[in-house]
Amino acid sequence: MAAVSAAVFVFCSCTGLSKDDRFQSECDEYTEKYCPKREDRCQVLDSITYDRQTRSIHKWFSVGGELDSAAIYTEKVKNEMRVALCDNLANSLQLKRYKDEGVAFVYHYTSASTSKEFFSVTLTKEDY
Repeated sequence: MAAVSAAVFVFCSCTGLSKDDRFQSECDEYTEKYCPKREDRCQVLDSITYDRQTRSIHKWFSVGGELDSAAIYTEKVKNEMRVALCDNLANSLQLKRYKDEGVAFVYHYTSASTSKEFFSVTLTKEDY
């Protein structure tokens, strides 16, 4: 994603697009080129979208196999996932430009079999 983001960033900075336009373009381009993208045995990144009104990047995942059950996602598991996502985001250099702009990150987890959302995690500037 770093190479794609860099190329899009250079292109967009030369065309006079706003930051929101660039963020939208980068998310759309990544989704078009790389999604769906298998993250691991049970998780697929389906798309990345940008919401201008809330200035948030949404990552949409579907989970299958043994993780495709609402019963798995207890409050304890959701809290552990939130902590892990927050740590990954805080340590990500690839997302620095977005973080510098105070963009929020929203992670959505849906069932691969039913398309119902199990839960979502929102991380704001205060979190990372």
